[in-house]
Amino acid sequence: MPDDKEYPNGLYVKAPSPKAPDFVKGSISINIENFLEYLAKKSESGEEWLRLDIKEGFNIDERTGQKKWHSSVNNWKPAQPKVEGSTEGSNADPF
Repeated sequence: MPDDKEYPNGLYVKAPSPKAPDFVKGSISINIENFLEYLAKKSESGEEWLRLDIKEGFNIDERTGQKKWHSSVNNWKPAQPKVEGSTEGSNADPF
């Protein structure tokens, strides 16, 4: 994963309220205009998928006393296999 962190514009993640039931794991707020603009830029650059990681940060929210949460783009891509030699145009059967 690259060292440059990318944060999605218009998407905000928060830890669940202390009063929330156990099945609520967090909340996501989306500023529709900003997020759509962000998604359009990703699409124009050829991206088909947007993968996000939701993370618990180190900073404490003074209002709630809980650690702040955030989301970041997961840009991991599998390594491309290396092509050592080409057998195109060759009728040699390796088996």
